[in-house]
Amino acid sequence: MKKLFVSIFLSFLLIYPTNAVDMLDVDYNFIDTAFDGIQPITDKQFNDTINKLTPQPVDNSFGGKLKTFLFGRKYGVEPQPKGQDKEIDIGGEQKAIQDLKNGVQYIKLIATIIGENNQIIQAGNYKIQEKIINGQTMLVFYQGHNEYGMLKLIKFEDTLKKENDLIYSRVDIVSDDTIRIVYSTLSDTKCAIAKVY
Repeated sequence: MKKLFVSIFLSFLLIYPTNAVDMLDVDYNFIDTAFDGIQPITDKQFNDTINKLTPQPVDNSFGGKLKTFLFGRKYGVEPQPKGQDKEIDIGGEQKAIQDLKNGVQYIKLIATIIGENNQIIQAGNYKIQEKIINGQTMLVFYQGHNEYGMLKLIKFEDTLKKENDLIYSRVDIVSDDTIRIVYSTLSDTKCAIAKVY
């Protein structure tokens, strides 16, 4: 059936060569004129638009609150109360730094894998950490405080490692049914090989 369609198409091209040329002839002049007629925006136009889209402050009186309740606020964005500066929470950043010092890293598993003792580790985001269990170095997968499985870690010479990459982890696709999780710390680089479920 495919041969029939190909032969019909080729015979069409041979019989009507002018149509073939017309089919391949594309006008590329639109590239040169695509932005014709667009006017540059002045600073005044830009500032006027920003001022129109900036939320209007709400009068803190009873009448202002009633007006806001009945008619709503323009664009519905609440302004920051005056005198209350928002503090920047750096606790999350400090926790991430502390996690790196403790050997905790984060990865995204791109496929469901089979861990040690035939545990199924679903695809998703995990916190990983190296632990020694029964004399073997294992890579343990966590979500929150729950452990979801582990893989055996082996020494690995990473050819993709650069000198400035000190601590990192990544997932490599080795084949259709195998992935490699690279876990690198300051001291060494290890990897865990896992079968895709």
